[in-house]
Amino acid sequence: MIKKGITISDFNAFVNSSSFFIPENRKNAHIYNFKPISAAKKSDVTFCSALGSDGKNLVSKSKASLVICPSSLKNKIKEKNACLIYVDNPRLWFVKCMIKFSKTESKLKGKHRTAVILTKKIGKNVYIGPFCYIGKNVTIEDNSIIHSYVSIYQNSKIGKNVTIDSGTVIGADGFGFERSESKKLEKFPHLGKVVIHDDVEIGANVCIDRGTLENTTIGKGTKIDNLVHIAHNVKIGKNCVVVAQSLVAGSCIMEDNSYIAMSATIREKIRIGENAFVGMGSVVTKDVKRNSTVFGVPAKVYKSKKKR
Repeated sequence: MIKKGITISDFNAFVNSSSFFIPENRKNAHIYNFKPISAAKKSDVTFCSALGSDGKNLVSKSKASLVICPSSLKNKIKEKNACLIYVDNPRLWFVKCMIKFSKTESKLKGKHRTAVILTKKIGKNVYIGPFCYIGKNVTIEDNSIIHSYVSIYQNSKIGKNVTIDSGTVIGADGFGFERSESKKLEKFPHLGKVVIHDDVEIGANVCIDRGTLENTTIGKGTKIDNLVHIAHNVKIGKNCVVVAQSLVAGSCIMEDNSYIAMSATIREKIRIGENAFVGMGSVVTKDVKRNSTVFGVPAKVYKSKKKR
């Protein structure tokens, strides 16, 4: 739902695009909901990312009151049933409008009575949900949200504005063993911890292992999907994305803005360069250079952007 009293003019002023189609008599029409273009109706706002004839047809047939659409469609849409705002990235601006104009839900606060909390290093406005376990010497900074059944082992550090969804385990030992002369497997002691920086979001049922002799770190603004495994000593940079069912093995490095698509496997000690993209289901056995796209089993370079 959208905040009360928001009009098409409010959207146009916020987006501040120099290209739009909004008849004078519709500027003050109210918008009440965000909807996908296939389901949008009168008083809804939607977006269209499709280009060319596909985008033209979608926008022309839309019943929405307002459509945020690609700049490339300007002057190509003759049947204008909706008001139109043209931008270079419609999906991004739709997200920005949702953040700006949506009714905000009441923020979760407090510590549920069933949570086991063995640390005093809890910041302001932190929420800890039902049946969580927060170990000794754990730090959770301001405005972070820890949903139900999350376990955070001793010495882990969680930054500000972090969200961790249900069932996730932070800071358990990694999988490290050495075989003795008698073939017995000796466990490698884990002395490191997990450090999660500000503005990170971690999905449900994720495992992030603590380091052996150094820390496992997750950089500021990084987003990790459900069912991901991050092994010991991994270093993930700022604003990275790791999608569902991916495995990042021990001592890997992901540089800033890199992207791991769903079900990818990154073998141990691999470096994924800045702005690199690893395709769905890929198995990465060699370093990936910055600005490169790789996919396949084993992953091979599909394309590499020129250095700027």
